[in-house]
Amino acid sequence: MDRQDELNQILKNIVPIDAKALEEGKNYCDRLAKPLGALGKMEKMYARLHAMFPDNIQLTKKMVMIYVADNGVCDEGISSNPIETTFIVANNIRNGKAGVANIAEYAGSDICVIDIGCKSPIYPDNPDHILNGTRNMLKEPAMTRQEALEAILVGYRRTVELINQGYTLFGTGEMGVGNTTTSAAVIAATLGLPAQEVTGYGAGVTEKMKAHKTAVIQEAVTNHAPYSDMIDLVSKVGGLDMLGMVGTYLACAQHQLPCVIDGLISLTGLLIASQLKKEVLDYCFPSHCSTEPGYRIVSDYLGLSPMLQMDMRLGEGSGCPLAFFLMESSVYTIEHMPTFEEGKLDRDDYVDIR
Repeated sequence: MDRQDELNQILKNIVPIDAKALEEGKNYCDRLAKPLGALGKMEKMYARLHAMFPDNIQLTKKMVMIYVADNGVCDEGISSNPIETTFIVANNIRNGKAGVANIAEYAGSDICVIDIGCKSPIYPDNPDHILNGTRNMLKEPAMTRQEALEAILVGYRRTVELINQGYTLFGTGEMGVGNTTTSAAVIAATLGLPAQEVTGYGAGVTEKMKAHKTAVIQEAVTNHAPYSDMIDLVSKVGGLDMLGMVGTYLACAQHQLPCVIDGLISLTGLLIASQLKKEVLDYCFPSHCSTEPGYRIVSDYLGLSPMLQMDMRLGEGSGCPLAFFLMESSVYTIEHMPTFEEGKLDRDDYVDIR
């Protein structure tokens, strides 16, 4: 089976969330001794999780998938960080010396660092490693179609391996200098927006560098148009990290398991995945609202409402363990609350103002 056929088969196996079980979850929340809808997003979260785990919600084995990849467009001076930063920070994450590693440890979550395209390979003889960084999208397509498809399949296979090991709650993260540039390019090309609307400061650039970054994105998006489909678009102006995340989203959706998204790059991966199969959105939970301008644009487009507003822009998947806390807390709270009968309250005394 070739890569496109393999992807098509995966997409075919993804179904919408169980509507009946979703309604059961909502009804259960309405039987609890509280004003109707008083727990807000906690109730919505619980209902969706109940639809994925109708017998018993299991969130104890958690994993943040961190995809590492470099981007050839860095040759254009669009980032203040040297390209070597990707390799250094990725190893810091592996060694527990980075933000996401600390948050994940506290949250009781494991992390998996996947070198899908670092310029300096992290692991020897790594079958997941597709390229030593993508090509410069301003000069040529960032990757071939086959390389883009393989990146999705790497993410899918690695996630399925972990599902088979008993993991039931996933999050996506990344490390790669220049990936806010590739994300802005994918968003602009997909939604038909000018680069200026979706381009931010990334890890930190001057106003002059931001203007240059915006111009590079606009030129690349314009030069590579038209795009025959989503894979063609991402292969020309995207990155390997976001494609690896697409594979994780597809695997979780196929196995009807929840997946938390982090910031801009994770959300861009979800935008791509949703263009391939819209039902993927049923299984994804946004953790926090990134400060990057493209994040709010895409989250509004996809109809997503992030759990947290923390002014975070670290990346790495750092928002995912924070969301894990909220998801587990929501389930625990709702499953341990008394019903109206148990609490000796009359539901008819409460007005539904939702």
